[in-house]
Amino acid sequence: MLHKDKYHAIGLMSGSSLDGLDICYVQFQQDDAHFQYNILAADCNLYDDNFRNTLRQAPNLTAFELAQLHTKVGKYFGELTQQFIAKNKIHNLDFICSHGQTIFHQPALSFTSQIGCGAQIAAQTQCKVICDLRSSDVAVGGQGAPIVPIAEKYLFPQYSIFLNLGGIANISFHDENTILAYDVCAANTLLNFLSKQKKLDYDNDGNLARSGKIIPELLDEFNAIEFCKQTAPKSLGTEHVFEHWIALTQKYNQCIEDKLATAVEHIAIQIKNSILSHNTSYNSTILISGGGALNTFLIERIQQQTGIKTVISDILTIQYKEALAIAFFGLLRLLELPNCLASVTGAKKDVIGGAIYLP
Repeated sequence: MLHKDKYHAIGLMSGSSLDGLDICYVQFQQDDAHFQYNILAADCNLYDDNFRNTLRQAPNLTAFELAQLHTKVGKYFGELTQQFIAKNKIHNLDFICSHGQTIFHQPALSFTSQIGCGAQIAAQTQCKVICDLRSSDVAVGGQGAPIVPIAEKYLFPQYSIFLNLGGIANISFHDENTILAYDVCAANTLLNFLSKQKKLDYDNDGNLARSGKIIPELLDEFNAIEFCKQTAPKSLGTEHVFEHWIALTQKYNQCIEDKLATAVEHIAIQIKNSILSHNTSYNSTILISGGGALNTFLIERIQQQTGIKTVISDILTIQYKEALAIAFFGLLRLLELPNCLASVTGAKKDVIGGAIYLP
């Protein structure tokens, strides 16, 4: 257990959109129950197509192959982190917290799986590593997701609604004593899948979607997906996005621009529905982060649908908020404070999640 006023940590995040590994070096300062953060350095190591495809196909591997990949990914993440440490001349690191790469997320079946061996990261960096962040919550009946709201509570106390537009869109509402948070629908995993059919990694500023026309039948089918009708707590895995959202797009022959326009409208509608179901005041402000915050057209449609003011974070927080949150999750683990909240995940109790590997 740490006993300091300042802590230096690295958070590692590899999300469902499979863009790359986000590395965030941050200083936390604690004053009683209050925390402040300062991002000192951050970088995104983009994956090449071969590695990205390997991760995407991981659910189809044999048990032996998946165990091999778990070790390989951990070693790779460790090497990238060590290069980042050397590049930024970091000498006062207290710990590294790694989310790993989610391969299976099945809380209804009592398991979730993030690969990227923590022992390998510790060996490569010679630093204490926290990983396997979600399993403890799932073990006591929780969804194991989302885990970012605990960082929002402590690091962004001036906001009450948070929207993260990553591979999956998730939202959190912070009331005086409770936090309600859950996954809303597919987001960049769906949008990027469609963009790649135009040989683009993503739809820059949402320009392709802006030029398209909504396909009413597809929009109806998106909005009728069973997950969208469920109440919280609920969470999505990438496998669900491919099974439900992406599969629907392949039923239609319209152009990619039209499919993108329809997907954007669906995301905006589902966010509106989430806000309406929470009886949110229309004087509220939403803090938006994640790669989707840079999709100008998507933000416009969210504003149009919700009528609520949106605030986009500074560029570092937009891109690295999840990696920042992962680092903070690790800090709470070492301070032996709850980092998974039952009000968020639906677990039987708050838990202190995360396994620790020593170098």
